[in-house]
Amino acid sequence: MAQHLRDIVGRLYGPPGGARKVFALSRADAERLPRLPSIAIISITSPDRSPANLDGFDHLLRLSFADVDFLNPRLSTKAQDKLGDAFNEEQARTIRTFVEALPDEISSIVVHCEGGYSRSCAIALALHLLYDFDADLEHLVQANPSVVRVMVGDNHALLVMLRDVERGIGDALAGRVQTEGEFRKSLRRLRLRKR
Repeated sequence: MAQHLRDIVGRLYGPPGGARKVFALSRADAERLPRLPSIAIISITSPDRSPANLDGFDHLLRLSFADVDFLNPRLSTKAQDKLGDAFNEEQARTIRTFVEALPDEISSIVVHCEGGYSRSCAIALALHLLYDFDADLEHLVQANPSVVRVMVGDNHALLVMLRDVERGIGDALAGRVQTEGEFRKSLRRLRLRKR
């Protein structure tokens, strides 16, 4: 379930403070974003598409890679044809360097891809895991798992957290609810992992 501009615009205008926020949007919604100085953009387009119309943003990173779950052992022939344009370690480093160099005035990072479902959600989820940015996890359920894993790297604690997040999102979508005791126990585990 992708986020839409109308869902986040109020939060973009909200007062800064607390953790940075990260949002995943479609290209069409990202092109309509207000040009606020507090927003940084990570623009992801398909290799066969032109750059998104994002003039007016001071902090803009443009990347191009295919939407392929390249770590999946059961790739279709169509997906195998896209492997040459798949997300890679160099692009992951570029994103981390871009984010780490952002000035303190940036309170929101918007990541967009063509549809706002897979690649942008993967980068947003990885930024949440790596930097503890605020994210609406229920909107990131279709994140491309291969992109998340390359972004997170070999950090075992983050991979365990990612598995817990994936499990929690799956449970929530299936209507399963944790008891209060289970929830508190998972919070304790999360705090211990972040140390």
